[in-house]
Amino acid sequence: MTKATAKRTQFWQQVRTESQSIPLQLKKERLVPLLKDIDSYQISFQSLGNETIYGFLLLPQVTNPCPLVIEFLGYMNHLQEPFQFAHWPLIGCGCLVIDNRGQGGKTQDNVPYETTQHEMPFGRGILKQEDFYMKRLIADSLRTLEVAQALSEIDQDRIILRGGSQGGGVALWVNALAACPIFATFADVPSHSNILHRMAQKTGSYGVIQDYCIQHPALAPQIQEVMSYYDLQYVAQDITGPVFTSVGSKDPVCPMTDFFVSYKKILSPKQLTIYLNKGHGGGEAKQIRREMQKITKLLAKDKQKE
Repeated sequence: MTKATAKRTQFWQQVRTESQSIPLQLKKERLVPLLKDIDSYQISFQSLGNETIYGFLLLPQVTNPCPLVIEFLGYMNHLQEPFQFAHWPLIGCGCLVIDNRGQGGKTQDNVPYETTQHEMPFGRGILKQEDFYMKRLIADSLRTLEVAQALSEIDQDRIILRGGSQGGGVALWVNALAACPIFATFADVPSHSNILHRMAQKTGSYGVIQDYCIQHPALAPQIQEVMSYYDLQYVAQDITGPVFTSVGSKDPVCPMTDFFVSYKKILSPKQLTIYLNKGHGGGEAKQIRREMQKITKLLAKDKQKE
């Protein structure tokens, strides 16, 4: 293990310890039924800085514990209605999804940053790895696993991670840092890979960081060092379980060539779908349908082993 790898490993161990020291304080409030045979709840819990994280939990009305899809949202997307995620209960899975803090939804980002402030989340705290916004984002997302483990309705052996864009990268990050087994991971047009190149090309959410480097060139090396703690390529080898990914060959936001840097380092069983001549939308609804079919097959095959 190199010195840089050891520093990054120690950092994320400290983040987990800091996060787990905060009482979860999970709350679950039933919402007015909108869909037949699906129970929906608003959930909330505490995370770093004692920020309250809000989300939705959807559960199929079944008697036995069900598989769970934890969905991670894209950048600056936010929750609107539970039925946005009703396709997962339709295949017998629960769905847990949170509003990322400070990205336009109910979850706020109230704790002050020590270093940089910015209207866009990825411009916040970029001078120290302990201060960068993405530390909070990943810690919040890891806490969703703790929420899942606190729910008696969930089959703990069949937890599935899923996300697109920012959420796709977060799903892979959560897998790499998870203390519990992950049944399968689905990451579409994933972000957070090959970050220095993303900055240089000013693609997606990393453009604001490069703008700061241009304005403050003396701080650029420091910022680049911070970003190394959040680059997926350095934890890809820790990802476990089957991984299913997709990219758009002409994606200008999360370019597929940047994701390839991390993808080739994933050691667990993996599969990549390339949507030719498609942009950041990737496979869109077609990809969701494929994921539903793949999850159904994986669960059926796993059931046969019992």
